[in-house]
Amino acid sequence: MNTLKINVRSFRKNGRLNLLNILSMAIGMAVAIIVLGYVYQEFNYDSQYENSNRVYRVLTQNDKNELSGAATYGPLAQSLKSDFPEVIDASRVSFYLGYLALTAGDKMFNENRAIFADPNFFSLFSFPLEKGDVASCLSSPNSIVLSESAAKKYFGEKDPVGEQIKIGKDRLFTVQGVFSDFPKNSNFRGDILLPLEIISKLTQVWIEPSWNYPTDIHTFILTENQTDEEAISAKMSDYLTTRVEENPEKLVLQPLKRLHIELQTGWESVPQANKSYLYLLAIVALIILSMSAVNFLLLHIGTASQRAINTGVKKVFGASKSIIFGDQIHEIFSYISISVVISFFFVYLYNSILTVRFSFLPAVKEFDLTLILFLTGVIIVFAVLTSFIPALIISGQKTVRIFKANQQSLHKQTRMVNVLIIGQFTISVALIAITTLFYKQVHFLEKHNPGFAREELITIPLNMSVDDGINGNKFDAFAQELEKMHGIKNATLAFSSPSDVQTSADDFRCDGMLEGETVSIQWNSVYYNYFETLGVKMVEGRGFSSHFKNDIVDYDTNRKCAYVINQKAADEMGIDNPIGKTLYAYQEGTIVGIVENFNFKSLHSEITPMCFNMNPFYYNEIIVRMNPGVPAVLDQIKTAWEKFVPEYPFEYSFVNDQLNKMYESESKLTASLNVFAGIGILIACMGLLALTILSMQKRTKEIGIRKVNGANVSEVMTMLNRDFVKGVVIAFVIATPIAYYAMNKWLENFAYKTNLSWWIFALAGLLALGIALLTVSWQSWKAATRNPVEALRYE
Repeated sequence: MNTLKINVRSFRKNGRLNLLNILSMAIGMAVAIIVLGYVYQEFNYDSQYENSNRVYRVLTQNDKNELSGAATYGPLAQSLKSDFPEVIDASRVSFYLGYLALTAGDKMFNENRAIFADPNFFSLFSFPLEKGDVASCLSSPNSIVLSESAAKKYFGEKDPVGEQIKIGKDRLFTVQGVFSDFPKNSNFRGDILLPLEIISKLTQVWIEPSWNYPTDIHTFILTENQTDEEAISAKMSDYLTTRVEENPEKLVLQPLKRLHIELQTGWESVPQANKSYLYLLAIVALIILSMSAVNFLLLHIGTASQRAINTGVKKVFGASKSIIFGDQIHEIFSYISISVVISFFFVYLYNSILTVRFSFLPAVKEFDLTLILFLTGVIIVFAVLTSFIPALIISGQKTVRIFKANQQSLHKQTRMVNVLIIGQFTISVALIAITTLFYKQVHFLEKHNPGFAREELITIPLNMSVDDGINGNKFDAFAQELEKMHGIKNATLAFSSPSDVQTSADDFRCDGMLEGETVSIQWNSVYYNYFETLGVKMVEGRGFSSHFKNDIVDYDTNRKCAYVINQKAADEMGIDNPIGKTLYAYQEGTIVGIVENFNFKSLHSEITPMCFNMNPFYYNEIIVRMNPGVPAVLDQIKTAWEKFVPEYPFEYSFVNDQLNKMYESESKLTASLNVFAGIGILIACMGLLALTILSMQKRTKEIGIRKVNGANVSEVMTMLNRDFVKGVVIAFVIATPIAYYAMNKWLENFAYKTNLSWWIFALAGLLALGIALLTVSWQSWKAATRNPVEALRYE
């Protein structure tokens, strides 16, 4: 009780300083809990399920030991289960990102995240079902399983099990189960699950039943125990050599929990995390935590120096070093305990309020036992370091030195000021510069001209089967109806939006190339008017035209077609005048045109070779080009849609919005870093303010003497602020090369990037200097305007 009274009295004596210190620690710990929790969550997707540690995805590896993808052979899953005793179950999964039109009663929706899977999907992954039987819910070809969210969307509060849903024009499916919504930290997204065996009846995906070629399915295996993936991968490595005749690849295993942070193979259910971004967030969180720790160490030692005489008296009267150490530990731990409680309150407010209102902020959705233990360990280490160091320093002071006038400060004030200012503001300048560059790069990405009319295009999901509705002969009539409208320029079809063409790249060859030479070319199925609709010019030759019947793939005869290639493909082929030459691709065909290059993927990567053909089997999107600013044009398009296909839901999306969404991770990172950089600067200012208060207390008599000798207010303020300004200038010099290096490394992620301008560093330095001056000037002004008589009576 006596110790508690002493601690309370000590707190009240330096109330402002101690309050700033506690709040600084609380904010630092809250940021560490939030960000490290989020990073842990990103590195541990799907870890909450019973079978998580025993599920692996099968990947293929080429002869250069490069992972080539997750597309696997149709018979592979059952074959691995039969031939390897370590594999107790295997399942095939396809993530379909096209559109399916679903109807339940009078409700119609487009679903573009359907999952097709084998019947053992739920048992292999140990995903829980809220309603239905895990073993049989996908056993019937006409069964469908809904997420809880989808069940409410289609049926409200009614029990959906046994109810029917129509997909497309007339295919009926019976709801056999309801599963819990996939959590945020899951490798799976989707609200409907359908049997894999009917995928070719609803989509363009065909599962080849033989070993002739792989198809767009992922193969997952469940092992008997937590197997060493390297050992079993080595055992499976050459498995395809006796089954695949041409170019058999090697098999390797990828743990389920690493899908989110490792190789992006294409056709993933969830976008892959950028590990460099996660590391950056973790580093920023640890920096903020370190800044709050430095604040505490320096300020506690500084305030303790004001009570050094008390410590000396205790030693004179027999208090041992261990007793002094214990008193300090008790006092410091009381401050830290208060900070921990406040930090938990900050975390609660952040997770429950701020992340809801500001979606760009990283949220911690699942606090499992491992995460709780990890964060507890971080707090304990922080508490131990910030308590033992000052306690050792204070208790280790010799009694004789304590009573010497020039030793009453446990650290020289100048050294403490320099350490805090230079250290804290080096970090602040670097954070300001880095976040400014991030904003500049994101703005560049969002405004960059991809080579087509991004602001005039919309896409409409073609949510119907081939030869059904306007996905066939009726499209020409639909397009003519649209082009009659004021404000519509063109309409066409394509496999996907021009913002992001998600197709594979394969090795094609062309007449005129050397024997055995190939070029890796990506493909896209398009329709008449495609290049005119996008506003892309032909470099040579022509585009597709209805005047040439052989342009479109003819499935009834030889399956040949015409091709248009981009300039990049023509350059890499290295042949003179490719127009008229034969391209040997999925369908053999004649090159009829070369189109100028345009970005059909994000600006992270350079433009790659692309070939275009007209294959009606692969149309998923309607692309419409409009005159900007024409009112009611979207309502007119909807009216035309309902005239032709009233049984299908109508949706649209602006291509400009799609392009901006491609850089959502950069945009969110920039906004998040801006918030956390602001918090870091706030902590630096709190430490600087507290140190300023402490410094003014130390120099009260000096200020009084200077004023008595004729110094005016401006001279006193200049004298008091000089050291702080010097510290910020030194911090700017140190921070500039650090920030420059970090910025260059980040910009390496982009093939197209903004300039690293000098004004970014100048702005960061000026802002840091302005913040420092605003922080200290108020206290300097108060000290400079104080009555010198009161100053001379101080202490």
